[in-house]
Amino acid sequence: MHSREVRGFRRLQTFCNLILLVLQLITVAAYWGLVDARPQYMAISEGLYPDSELLMNSQIAEWMVSMPAFLAVAALFLGGIAKEFIGISKGRRILINLALLILLVAMFGIAAFPLSPNV
Repeated sequence: MHSREVRGFRRLQTFCNLILLVLQLITVAAYWGLVDARPQYMAISEGLYPDSELLMNSQIAEWMVSMPAFLAVAALFLGGIAKEFIGISKGRRILINLALLILLVAMFGIAAFPLSPNV
């Protein structure tokens, strides 16, 4: 009975790890969409803040929707994939994937917070 529980838990760990990796991939793809749409965002920004050269009059937004920021996010994702093959325990890999996902979500939140007009 005990080995069956351990097997089920390992399958759950593997499933969670795959879900976290897929969510990271979706986040990287969404980030690419943000960077790709930068000219449209700049057009909107120039209409809202005509005296500012910064995106949405925010240095954080300017940096977040830039190619270097996208490359940093992509490097995090590639590092996450690479760690799957270097012999780290499954539990630790899941925690690292979860931490990376939380970091990416926090980056989006920090970038979006000053842009919200209702805050």
